[in-house]
Amino acid sequence: MKTKAILILTFLSTALFTVMGFITDEENNHLIKNYNYLEERLKNTKIYTIQVIEAMPESEYGYKPNKDVRSYTALASHIIYSIEWNLEVMKGTPIKWNPGDEDGLSKKELITYANEQFNAFIDFVLKAEETSKLTDKIIDVLNHNAHHRGQMVTYLRMKGIEPPKYR
Repeated sequence: MKTKAILILTFLSTALFTVMGFITDEENNHLIKNYNYLEERLKNTKIYTIQVIEAMPESEYGYKPNKDVRSYTALASHIIYSIEWNLEVMKGTPIKWNPGDEDGLSKKELITYANEQFNAFIDFVLKAEETSKLTDKIIDVLNHNAHHRGQMVTYLRMKGIEPPKYR
């Protein structure tokens, strides 16, 4: 009976730690916190951002409300390039900030680029051990994305286009 109770408790604690985002480092016999709890948030951010990129007709991708702001294309490109750039920083292999021509990609190219960069970012985060420094960086990336995506939503509204429903 005792053995059965111990097995059940072991199973339940393992399941609880998995759900909470903890894994066991068996070599060092201690718990490691991971980012599994962010998976849904990261995937929803990817989906929503791509929906916003898709929402503007490509014929309007050059739109900007005035000369002092980025175009719709440039905002999308900037969001995606910043994910690529920040991911390299998080990996410890920073690259020089060099976004190139932010107006140079087509709608199809931006969507492909967004899928690639979001997938790489999500994959990296979900495999990473949680640290306060990395958490701060992830939050910075998500906030930056939301800021510029909000600008894109405003551009859509200014063109009379209903933006995708927020996720």
